[in-house]
Amino acid sequence: MKDLSNNTIERICKIFGYLDALQKKEIGFISSRELAQGLGTTEYTVRKDLSTLGVTGHTRRGYDVKLLKTQLGEKLHLTQKRKAGIVGLGRLGTALLDYEKFKVDGFEIVAGFDCSINKLERIRTQIDVFSVNDLKRVVAERHIELGIIAVPEAAAQNVADTLCAAGVKGILNFSPVKVTVPEGIVYLDMDFTNALRFIAARL
Repeated sequence: MKDLSNNTIERICKIFGYLDALQKKEIGFISSRELAQGLGTTEYTVRKDLSTLGVTGHTRRGYDVKLLKTQLGEKLHLTQKRKAGIVGLGRLGTALLDYEKFKVDGFEIVAGFDCSINKLERIRTQIDVFSVNDLKRVVAERHIELGIIAVPEAAAQNVADTLCAAGVKGILNFSPVKVTVPEGIVYLDMDFTNALRFIAARL
């Protein structure tokens, strides 16, 4: 769905996650107004986003939670299993390595990478860990589509270059610096410090 804006995709992903939580609570139907309230947006925006995808199935009772989740998942490939690798196994990278909810939500961490052999030998995890020198080989062998960067800013661009050259299709960057990637690579920054600054500025 390349014609959708990033904002629209972000909202639809939030709707999908919200529906997943509702389904686990065995809630059968939800109105667009209730969806809007749960997501902190407007009913008009919810209806517009869903109509953009050609979603059907709205009844007097609202949307069928299971059906709507299935439709969104199929249209944006949100139910497709994705394999990922994490580069940088400091405290953040190690925590992400063993974050169980990734797998529950369809993202399987299949490898971790670091430049420090001593660090690799000390890490206790069920996920296989490798030297960054093995990154290209492991990405190919394990069909890794997503790369997660959790290294200091000085190493971020080099890691991004290596991941792109290895063949990943998307990168999530936890490094505090923005990196550049080739056209066609899906890229997103996740800057915790800047997020906290935003909150502090709004206090």
